Amino acid sequence: MLLGIGSYTYGWSSGCYGSNTSQQADFTYLTAYDLIDRAVQLDVPIVQICVKPDLIGLHDEDLRILRNYADTNDKALEIGTIGSAPEHLDRFLHIAEVLGAKLVRTIFTSASPGLIDERNHILQIADGFAEKQITLAIENHEAASVLDLQALCQDMDNDYVGVCLDTVNSLGRGEGLREVTAALMPFTKCLHIKDFTVVRHTSDMEMTITGAPAGEGKLDIPTQLQMLHGVQPDASVVLEQWVPLYESLEKTVQIQDMWAENGIKYLKRHIC
Repeated sequence: MLLGIGSYTYGWSSGCYGSNTSQQADFTYLTAYDLIDRAVQLDVPIVQICVKPDLIGLHDEDLRILRNYADTNDKALEIGTIGSAPEHLDRFLHIAEVLGAKLVRTIFTSASPGLIDERNHILQIADGFAEKQITLAIENHEAASVLDLQALCQDMDNDYVGVCLDTVNSLGRGEGLREVTAALMPFTKCLHIKDFTVVRHTSDMEMTITGAPAGEGKLDIPTQLQMLHGVQPDASVVLEQWVPLYESLEKTVQIQDMWAENGIKYLKRHIC
């Protein structure tokens, strides 16, 4: 397993989080080159450029320059997007090929019943991913059940169509981590480690799920990594973070960066 960081490690700095808040109106977001530099600083081999910064508008020459920068710094790229539209995923397959990325993550933030439409879309482009030996990894999300995502992967019967397993997302559907892991771990090509905590309100009437530094929350990270190594030893492991918004964006980014540094140190102790 190879450890990495990505856009959602630094969600506030990349623009993945809170891009419409007034605090970020004049904020300078991280570039893809900045993410590679962060990976160099943290000494991890994987950089997952996912949604932000946006890659879709780059020309091939721009992509080749970015690839050269990653290669020069000995970093492997993965990329990510949203949705299942065949023409859109074909575009990202091309971007991945030019960048030398071996994985394209996508996520269905809205979904048809039983993922029927998404299954039909993926069928149209799955052979292209297999031909290029680039993996399409579909991330679990509360918009669809993990059993439907499991069935989609089983129906594909394609080594290059699998899952990006996020350790928190399916909680929004009321699906627990054991349930998610049991269904999706055999298909997992990338694991998003996102630690969390659950706080009961003083009224005892409700609970809030919020992010926590890796290794300090409710997520049993060592068990997740052991399970992944047992079934998918070549999968990537990417640290993601739900850092709450503090009193200022500057303070939030400081805490986000501290979480990232400490989280990577923690994960390095547990990855084979």
